[in-house]
Amino acid sequence: MSLRETAGKGLPSFNKLPFKMRAGLLAAAVLLIITSFVHILNFNKAYAVVVDGKTIATVASKHDADAVIEQLIDQQEKKYGKPVNIVQNITIEKVSKDKKMLVSSDQLEQRLKTVLDYKIQGAAVKVNGKVQFAFKSREEAENFIKALKEEYKTAENAVVKFEEKVEIAEMPLQTDKIINVQSALDEVKKEGRIPRYKVKEGDTLWDIAVNNGVSVDELLAANPGFKPELMQIGQVIKLSDKEPLINVVCIHEKTVEEKIEAPVKIKRNPNMLQGKTKVIEPGEDGLKKVKYRFIAKNGEQTEKIILDEKVIKEPTARIVEKGTRMLVASRNYGGGRLAKPAPGGIVSAFGPRWGRMHEGVDLGAAYGSPVVAADSGKVIRAGWYGNYGKCVDISHGNGIVTRYAHLSKIKVKVGQQVKRNQVIGNVGTTGRTTGPHLHFEVRVNGRPVNPVNYM
Repeated sequence: MSLRETAGKGLPSFNKLPFKMRAGLLAAAVLLIITSFVHILNFNKAYAVVVDGKTIATVASKHDADAVIEQLIDQQEKKYGKPVNIVQNITIEKVSKDKKMLVSSDQLEQRLKTVLDYKIQGAAVKVNGKVQFAFKSREEAENFIKALKEEYKTAENAVVKFEEKVEIAEMPLQTDKIINVQSALDEVKKEGRIPRYKVKEGDTLWDIAVNNGVSVDELLAANPGFKPELMQIGQVIKLSDKEPLINVVCIHEKTVEEKIEAPVKIKRNPNMLQGKTKVIEPGEDGLKKVKYRFIAKNGEQTEKIILDEKVIKEPTARIVEKGTRMLVASRNYGGGRLAKPAPGGIVSAFGPRWGRMHEGVDLGAAYGSPVVAADSGKVIRAGWYGNYGKCVDISHGNGIVTRYAHLSKIKVKVGQQVKRNQVIGNVGTTGRTTGPHLHFEVRVNGRPVNPVNYM
């Protein structure tokens, strides 16, 4: 049969088809209708990602949104090594499509990163019942407490404890609150430093407040019981009433050897000028063992308590001879307290001379004659001194100084200790003088007095 003949016969009617064929054709038609209907419905639909009731972004595929959320959770779980939950309520809702509103998967991820928070099962360090630090595990929380105690431990045998109730509690914690051990330590140390000020001479409470950037009221609040009118030099006051997060108290005991300073016994010598001393017996320090209890808070020692004390070696006294003789004026020339410093009589007396004050006496000794110290003392000048020429000044204590001028030679140095009648130079004509002689002065507290009354 030809093709034309076959086509002319046509297809059999639907009712004449076998039952199974008719059923299959009906099922196919229904499926085609449903698929077409679903396609028509979804053609204008998109998916909104909603976080706590607020639309963050709109995407074309719910599958893409789910994938982005799962990826973000996976990143957090890899970071913390444990299951992570999103804190916020997040839903994906079907909405009408607006191509201008649609974002890509990468854009959705960036938007979610800025708004999502996560929780893990971690460990919190509580201080007096309040969460102060969050760690990702109990192990890290325990390491923090251990490191904090070690930070303020003052000795190997020390007992370290907290003033507050410090405990570890395992609980869900937001990952953005998680802190590492070192950061937590740094925060405790920073908060534990309470700024203080040591009062100096001339300070007022107002000055202290202004110079340290606080108010007077804040200073008073930080120092309960403090009375400004009783403020003492060297007194330490707090500049802030802020309290540390955790107070770490460290207690340890230690036995040390300490010297016992030798006591000083004074032996008075009426033949020695007042202000002069001489060690007769050097004495010797003793030795003792002392057991202390040291208490420190946040690294600063607050108490030092003596628990026991035992003398190992008793000290022996240091005996010092102390002069009691006072340099006083004498009524008669030659019968006083000072030795005559050079031979010869007085050729020019103390008092007004040639229209000016002659502040000493001139002894008419021959050129080169020895000049001696009128008493024991310390050389405070030895050299050229203006009109005095070569000059020596000796301090005898109690404000008393003797001066020897116009010398030809000086035989002592500044700082040297000299004895009574020790040669300190020779008579000369240096400086302003008309001939060889010794100009001799006695000064009391810088004021010239008549040497005759002291010789």
